[in-house]
Order: sequence, then structure tokens, then C-alpha cells
Amino acid sequence: MKGIRIDTRDLYSERVKGGVEVGDPLWVKGQRAYWELQTRRNRGDLPFLDLPYSREMDEVLRNSRDLAGAFDPVVILGIGGSCLGPQAIAHVLFHPWMFLQGKAGLRGPRVFFLDNVDPGTCREALESSKEGNPLVVAISKSGVTVETLSQLMVFLKMLKDRFSDWRDRLLIITDPERGPMRELAEREGLRSYPIPGGVPGRYSVLSAVGIVPSQVLGIEGEELLLGAVDMDREIRKQDGRPALETALALYLLHKRGGKGIWVTLCYGDSLIKLGEWRAQLIGESLGKRPDMAPTPVTARGTTDQHSQLQLWLDGPRDKAFTVLSMQGHPALQIPDGDIEGEEADALKGKELGQVLRAEMVATKGVLRERGCPFYSIEIEPSPRSLGALFFLWQVETLLLGTLYGVNPLDQPAVERGKRLTWGFLGRKGFEREREEVEAWER
Repeated sequence: MKGIRIDTRDLYSERVKGGVEVGDPLWVKGQRAYWELQTRRNRGDLPFLDLPYSREMDEVLRNSRDLAGAFDPVVILGIGGSCLGPQAIAHVLFHPWMFLQGKAGLRGPRVFFLDNVDPGTCREALESSKEGNPLVVAISKSGVTVETLSQLMVFLKMLKDRFSDWRDRLLIITDPERGPMRELAEREGLRSYPIPGGVPGRYSVLSAVGIVPSQVLGIEGEELLLGAVDMDREIRKQDGRPALETALALYLLHKRGGKGIWVTLCYGDSLIKLGEWRAQLIGESLGKRPDMAPTPVTARGTTDQHSQLQLWLDGPRDKAFTVLSMQGHPALQIPDGDIEGEEADALKGKELGQVLRAEMVATKGVLRERGCPFYSIEIEPSPRSLGALFFLWQVETLLLGTLYGVNPLDQPAVERGKRLTWGFLGRKGFEREREEVEAWER
């Protein structure tokens, strides 16, 4: 498929000791999982898979195109799925400026992705946003996410204090009907975009959550959606593959081989946020069985070859890998110089991209030798390829939910921590939780 290449050969025992057996009887279970997914989608239970086709997203695209290039700096307030998706998109498409300078390209705006309530980080972003031509984008599915609501209250006061046109500098992306953020948007006449019902935060990257920030930064959101359509058609054409193949292989590697630690090994600084987005998708969707749940890990090549590779190769055989890389790198040649020796001679005249690729090929080789199964994905740095990858990993995770026998759309254990947080902070109606926390603090 154009823009994205997937190689699954190293998941199988024919190439890697400890890989999946092609004739495993559980392959039939995988096919049933795909049929079930299709049935649920046809019933309307998985509306986020159909966002690329929806009139609602056509409207979002039309109503956000005028934002491109209009503001500097841009502040994105959100956490989890409400921020990881937009971050992943920006880091791939604006590399290396986003990674090194927090900028959307050489001449683009400075961008602050505030996905935590660390006071030092938030204060610095706040001070930087008092000058220039700022835009604040607040994203929360529920509208009551404690971190995002806290940040919004801080930035809202700053905007009101310093800008007479503050209403034009604040965008809200939230529930279409409920919550304090929706109420604020309606009361003040703010520009706002809905997160449709039935779209959990970690599956929302192809909704306004990912599309509007992209458009603000000058990325064509329609290309992200078209990439998802491309992958959807590919999966339908191949009766579920490649998502079905990778999902079932990962499940079998866990169930049959005890390989429950899944490492997304990202060869390139621009890909790290993609790995983090996938880690949340897997962890929050599938982490629901005390006896059997995968643990997602994000690693960076080549950096983590010097910190984790020893463990992967000589430690427990409890890991499966996804090796993620980019098609093409900027030219940067290693010059002839004053450093002598056969090592330096081997490097002279090479591109740094060749060195990065050599490291990746070598690491794949030793993973293969040591019985560490993996599959490889190589993508173009384009919105269309990103849309395809987001869709692929969403379908892969939904299929894994069926295989593990868990609901991949909820996160019941997380709600307990949220209630205790509100109790600690003194929210009305959470007095019982406050008493619990106070007892722990004594």
C-alpha cells in the first residue's frame, strides 16, 4: 500500500525461533474476531471507524481551514488520547523543528502540547503565550478532565486579562451537549467542535481531536482521513489483513509463548510520540485481565540499543516487537576529516540516514537470531500515511480485545483514581473519597 509498508515475516517460526506457528488452530478464532468486528461496526457500535466517511467530519474540515497559520504561539491543552494523537501528527510532519524547538516547521508557530499539570511547564507556556498572537485549544471528551479543566481555568484568565478579543483565541473540543467546557463555549459564543458519542479518547485521533489542531498548524486534515480510508479498504480487501494477522500473531505470542511485553521500537526521533500513542491505545484498551494482559513499551532506536537491547537479547523471552521506521531522511553526509582509523574510514562519505538504517537492520538481525519475533512498519512522513497507521492500529487493538475477551472501549479501573483525585480536591459529592484519602494521609 502506498505510503506504508508492513512486513510480518519475522512473526513466524519459519524465520524466528519462538515465532507463531502458521497452522495454529487459533487462527480460526481470529477470523471469528474479524467477523464480530464487522458485525459491531454495521450495528453502529464502533462509530470512530466511520469518522473518515462522516458528514460531521466534512463540516469540521470546512470550519477549521481558516485557522491555518493564523496564530503563534499555539497551546494545546489535553491529556491522554486528547493530546497524544495531535502530538504524534505534529512530531512526524514537522520534524526536526518540533522535536528540537517545539515549532510547527521552520517558519511555523511555536507549539505547546500541555499534557500534564506540572506547574513549571504550564507556567512557562503561560508566560510565553502572553505575547504575540496566541491561540489556546482545550480538548476533553467529558469536559471534566481534572488536568485539562485546571489548565483551561489558568489560560482563560490570562486571555481575558490581556486580550480584548479573547473569545477568538480559545477553541473548545468536547462533548456536544454536556460538561463545563461545553457550557462555557455556548455561554460565551466560542468556536467549538464536538467529540461524537461512542468515541473514546484513545480512539479519537481521526475526530476533531486530531483534525482541528492539525488544521491549525497547517496540516491538511482531509489527507489524514483519506489515509484511514485507504487502510480501511485494504483491510476489507484482504479479509482483515494486515490488522487481523498482526493482532492474532501478537495474541498467540502471548498465549502460547508468554510474550506479553510489546515493544514499539521507533527508529527516528519523529516517531516517538506515535509509539506513545500506541502504548496508551494498547494499555488502556487491553489491560483488564490480571492473568493475561499485554504491557506496551515505547523505545527509541538507536538510543535504546545502548540501554535495553542487552535485556531484550539475553533476558527473559517475554517480548514481541514492532519495528517502526521512516521512509527517507534529510541528507547529511559524514565528511572526511582528521579522525583516522578503520572505523572512521568506514564512516567517511556515508549519510547519517545510512548509519541509522544500518543500526536498524543489525538490530533486526540479532532479534531474529535470539528468537525475538517482530513485525516491521515503514511509513512516509505524510498525513495520508499517518491516517492509515492510526486506522490499522485501532483495528488491530479492537481485534485483540475480542481475542483477550475484554472490552477494548472502556477503562473501569481508571475511574477509581479520578474519583479519589476529586475527593482530595474537595469536589462536592465526593466526600466519601475525601475521607478515604485523608485516612491514607494521616
